[in-house]
Parts: sequence; structure tokens; C-alpha cells
Amino acid sequence: MMRALLMTIPLILAAAIPVLDTGTAGFVGLSQQGPLDTPTLVTSYEQYADIFGTSTAGLANPFLAPSVAGFFANGGQRLVVVRVASADPLSFIAGLQTLAEVDEIAVVAIPGATSPAVQAALIAHAEGTHDRLAILDPATTDDIQLVQDQRAALDAADGHATLYFPWIWATPAGESLLLPPSGFVAGVYARTDTPDSPVGSIATATDVSYVVTPSEQDILNPLGINAIRLFTGSDVRVWGARTLSSDPEWRYVAVRRTALCLEESIQEGTAWAVFEPNDEPLWAQLRGDVGDFLFERWADGWFQGSTPDDAYFVLCDRSTMTQADLDAGRTVILAGFAPLQPAEFTVLRIVHERPAVGVAFEIPAAGPVLHDAAPNPFNPQTQIRFDLVQGGSVRLGIHDLAGRIVRRLIVGTHLAPGRHERRWDGRDASGASAPSGVYVVRLEASGAVRIGQISLVR
Repeated sequence: MMRALLMTIPLILAAAIPVLDTGTAGFVGLSQQGPLDTPTLVTSYEQYADIFGTSTAGLANPFLAPSVAGFFANGGQRLVVVRVASADPLSFIAGLQTLAEVDEIAVVAIPGATSPAVQAALIAHAEGTHDRLAILDPATTDDIQLVQDQRAALDAADGHATLYFPWIWATPAGESLLLPPSGFVAGVYARTDTPDSPVGSIATATDVSYVVTPSEQDILNPLGINAIRLFTGSDVRVWGARTLSSDPEWRYVAVRRTALCLEESIQEGTAWAVFEPNDEPLWAQLRGDVGDFLFERWADGWFQGSTPDDAYFVLCDRSTMTQADLDAGRTVILAGFAPLQPAEFTVLRIVHERPAVGVAFEIPAAGPVLHDAAPNPFNPQTQIRFDLVQGGSVRLGIHDLAGRIVRRLIVGTHLAPGRHERRWDGRDASGASAPSGVYVVRLEASGAVRIGQISLVR
């Protein structure tokens, strides 16, 4: 079965296509101190403790700190943390929305938050950003029927979410605690190569809250509930790697992770094409660049197939673009690969939009108008102004010249017609100051994409 995926991030500079990292996680939760509703990157449990503290006394949801410790104990290296003010579902969801601005995140979790509203928001977040997986915790510690009921109410058609059962006993920070599995599982994801299944031993885990038998796992597996099993002694292992999709193409975590990694890598590594003439020389270059990238992945063992022809294909020519695409300035790449588990090819569709030739930023009557950035370039406070002729969902972001997202200013927010303004403070999504240079402003609204530039001088 073939599935098409749409990607539209424009970049400026042509370069070899790098493999993007899939190990960075994002957690939302409660702590005794630290900035509120602010994505904060930490690279160790010690750094987390310095910023957010380790005490969980009195917290309605006390699972963030030990889950962070479990993440790093299991191989995690980069974690973006958002502290929220309360365990109310709306507070968790608001904190989760701030993670949409952090492009490098590959998995998200809200450890111990199992309400239907929060878990539905996690799935919607992963699907909406289209570059990450949500790891969900079971709403029960020891009832195998209840976790099946929980799963029945969850839907992740494209495989952007996973569910694990049961909870685990672990000592990530020294004290033995009964903990939700998501933080530990995120660490297992981080230590596992993208095309491989994230399974295996959970460091610091000593026991499980419910012993899943082989016959019970036979029930859970087809439902997409990943068992955490206790083996000899205190050997606790992740023993399942399925998503919550009922679509066979997206049933396996390894396939979903591989597709997300390839999709974003190709998207960011080829979107310089938006600034080139949309003709055969460009298409040939894209076929070559993407083909080289996929050949390297095949040589590294990411795909099935004894030859490259069996493992992947790349198309970018008049067969992938209609006359309407060409008239609209769209370059369309189709890249297919044979993942290690299912037998079928999975197809990625990469689309690069460009302004119509000769009109630069001239806007059709129904489209958005992105005005020149207006500010003092020596003061990193830039006002970005745009007009909407009609209301609708809007995305606004800052990119660097290598095409990487620096800061998302608007993420799928519905705005009314009229003049709108947003301020960029010269910082990236983690709060660090962006270096001096030229940056790209990208506005997406009313089905159109507009591009401008900002010069930042410090």
C-alpha cells in the first residue's frame, strides 16, 4: 500500500543531505522550581536538577523528575523540558503546545498524565508537527482489561503515537519508585538507531507492576499495546514496538521513525530548490542528491533489498508534476523505500513551493501579504507584520540559511482577517541568542507560502 506525505519547508543553500537526529525528546510536567511554560534544553539529569530541582513533595503529578532521570539512564542525551503550573489537563496541553516550536524533538511525553484529553492532545501534537512520535502511559498500573479499553479510545491513523504497559519499579535517582514507563522508553528510543526497533532492557528498572504473560502479549500486540516484560531476576525489558495505527503500513515504530527521519532529512536537505529554475537540470540534481542519500541509508542497512533498485526509488520529473504544479512553481519529489519489516514500499512526497517567476512577493487577492521586516537590525527585536485577506490557520517561523527551523512564532493558529504582528526577540526555540546573520521568515496561510528575510546584527 502506498501513502503520500506532503512537505513544504523552503531552504536557501544547496548541500549534501545529512541524516537528522531522532534522539531528542520533549517532556512536560511539574517541578518545584524553574521557568514556567518555557522549553528548556537539558543534556543531563544534573543539569535538570540545577534548573528544576529534584523534590517532588506535594506535586499532584510527581513523575517528571524521575522520568528525566530514567531518560538519561537509558541512553538519552538531549531533552527539552517544559514545566507547567498545575496538573490540570489544560495546563499540560498548553505546555505541550510550546514544544511545537522546537523542531529537533523526535518524541514527546507527559509522564504519568493519562487523561483522555491529554493523550488525545499528545497524538494531535505529534500528527500536527508531523516530525515526532508521542509516547503514552497506561492509565492503569495493573489491569490488563482497562489498558485495552484505553487503547480502544485512542486513534493514531498514521502511527504517530505508541502506548506501553505496565508501569515499572525503578531506581533512576536512587530511591525505588513505581513509575510510568514513558520517560524510560524515550531513553530507549534515543539509544536505538532509527531503522531498528526500540526494544531491550530498561536501565534502573527492577520490577513491573503487572507481569504480562506470553499469552497476554499475544492479545496486546495486535492491539498496538507494547508490553514491558519481566524476565529472569530483575531484567525488565521493552518487549513490543508497535504504533497505535491500524494501517499495516504504519504499524511498526521502526517504520514510522524511519519515514519521519527520511522525510525531514530530504525535505530540509533539498528545499534549496525553491530558489532555482523549476526545470530538468534542477530535477536531475534532486534525483542525484536524494538518490545518493538513500543509497547511503541502504548501504547502512536501513532498507530491504539486495540491490539499490530493490530498496528505494527517486522520481522528480514531469511524471511527478502536473502543469498546474509547474504553473504554481511547485517542485515535487517522490521517494520510495522498502522498510525492514513490511514488504511494501513506503512513498514520501516532498513538495517545494516558490514565488511565481517575475513577481517575487506579489500576492494574489485572496492570499496573505508578508511585509518587509521593520526594525532596528542592531537591536534583536524584529516586528513581523502580515495581512490576511481571509481568516484561517496560520504558521509563521524563522529559519536559518541552512533551512533549519530557528523559532516558530505561530503554529497552526486560527487568525481573523486583517493586519497581524508578531515579534521575534532574536532567540531560538531553546531561548539561546541566535548569531548575527540573515534569516528567512516563512508565512503559511490560505494555502499559500510567503518568504521574506531578516538581517540580525549583534
